Amino acid sequence: MALNHNILLEAGTNEFEIVEFVIRSSDRPYHFCINVAKVREVIRFPEVVHVPDAHKSIIGTANIRQNLVPIIDLGYWLGLRETSHRDDSKVIVTYFNHMNNGFMVDEVVRIHRITWAEIRDYSSITDFHMIESVLGVINIQERMIQLLDFESIISEINPGSNFKNSEIDMTLADKRKNFDVYLAEDSPVIRRLLVQHFTKAGYRVRAFENGAGLIKEIDKKVPDVVITDLEMPAISGDYVVKKLRESFSISTLPIVVFSSMASEENERKLVGLGANRFIGKPDISMLVTIIDGYLLKR
Repeated sequence: MALNHNILLEAGTNEFEIVEFVIRSSDRPYHFCINVAKVREVIRFPEVVHVPDAHKSIIGTANIRQNLVPIIDLGYWLGLRETSHRDDSKVIVTYFNHMNNGFMVDEVVRIHRITWAEIRDYSSITDFHMIESVLGVINIQERMIQLLDFESIISEINPGSNFKNSEIDMTLADKRKNFDVYLAEDSPVIRRLLVQHFTKAGYRVRAFENGAGLIKEIDKKVPDVVITDLEMPAISGDYVVKKLRESFSISTLPIVVFSSMASEENERKLVGLGANRFIGKPDISMLVTIIDGYLLKR
């Protein structure tokens, strides 16, 4: 099942598309989803090669279109079952944070077009043991579908891919203390890391779990720079950029999009809406350097 990414919706509409899939546990099926923009294709379970000393969730690696891709048992990672696969298992092949990964699931249902406003807060879910891995939930035809935080899942499974190894020039810390940074990031794990890095760098930081909170706060006080993720419940990053640029009073505010969905197409759309830069995750040190350029060299 190949996905046609030409169907991605125009930036600024607060709409997006999800792939719904199922993981079955011993008691019932669980419905999850992933943003279409992160998915390259859906394939049958491939031939895999065992990787010694790999994370327990990694079944092995597979050669998929000349790329060596780790195959991850998503059901095992979520604590829904012991690791296993059947001949009819499917693998969702993803590309984000400049990496290919394959996630084994039991069934891929279909693609849905929704708005970010339809995603309810993750605290409304009943499966609290998965709360750190879920960004939000949506009801479709009486099914509770959970939007997973694939970025934090990969950062835990593959520590070499995470955000913790960023180096920051601390000689500029005293100059940074006079500037306010507002950032919107729905992943609790990544949001904490961003706050830690920018606070350590010397900036005054306000963090929001989605674009709605950021826009509401900007109505009270305009910061010196805005950093926003792209895919977020309630109000997405592209809508944040569009909304802020519609306000003449903050038309010169630097806005940087920091997203795992780095591509020329997404960069073109976001810059077209008014973003100053589009930076691909997970390079926080580059992000800090770019913010320094906007604020310290005025």
